[in-house]
Amino acid sequence: MVQSIILYSEIIPTVLAVVGLYFIGTGVLDHKRLFTVVGVILFCLAVIVPFAILTTLI
Repeated sequence: MVQSIILYSEIIPTVLAVVGLYFIGTGVLDHKRLFTVVGVILFCLAVIVPFAILTTLI
């Protein structure tokens, strides 16, 4: 149980945030609106996912 909580609260949001920042940076520098939007969505998802998943586990 503890390993799954660490996975959902630490690892997945970190990966989503890093990928989101990569897409934001790539989209802004290359003037690609789609990459920027995908990056913002992934970054926001990285913030929301732990709360959504952890509340169902508790």
